[in-house]
Amino acid sequence: MDKALTRLEKQWVMYDVGNSAFVMLVSTIMPIYFNYLADQGGLSSVQYLAYWGYASSIATLLVALSGPVFGTFSDIKGMKKPLFAAAIAVGALGCAALGFMKQWLLFLVVFVVAKFGYAVSLIFYDSMLTDITEPERMDRVSSSGYAWGYIGSCIPFVACLGIVLGSDSLGISMEMAMTLAFLLTAVWWLCMTLPLL
Repeated sequence: MDKALTRLEKQWVMYDVGNSAFVMLVSTIMPIYFNYLADQGGLSSVQYLAYWGYASSIATLLVALSGPVFGTFSDIKGMKKPLFAAAIAVGALGCAALGFMKQWLLFLVVFVVAKFGYAVSLIFYDSMLTDITEPERMDRVSSSGYAWGYIGSCIPFVACLGIVLGSDSLGISMEMAMTLAFLLTAVWWLCMTLPLL
């Protein structure tokens, strides 16, 4: 019978719980909010979809081009943790900054930066698996991270959804509700990361 997760393995899993909140926000509420900003900026629905697609593609391309370089750095002794922390800072601070971007183009630029930080953090996070567990436990620990990431991301997501959908009841504007949602997600991400750091 498999023994319970060790303290270090649990800390590694917690990072998945933290960063998955950003993924949930990006896949659900954020495109709707960008549509709102684009509409305020006079973009058509066709332009909105095109620009959103361009931004997502640029972030993916940046990671694809820089991934091998960061992957190499993750194998250099003493580089993994500082670069992991820097990537998290870029991603989480970018997430928080999204709440203050009220112009669609600036919003997209910050989104690309935040998504890049998130994706780069995963390069270092995944490479840590060999450092925090034994080879025969890697599948179990990795699948625990995946599962708990999905479960844990629902907590801030439900809170964000409540803030955004209940903004009228709370007496705040849509912009303020989204600012709170981005800040809550960034704080959740950082708090879940601290034990691993």
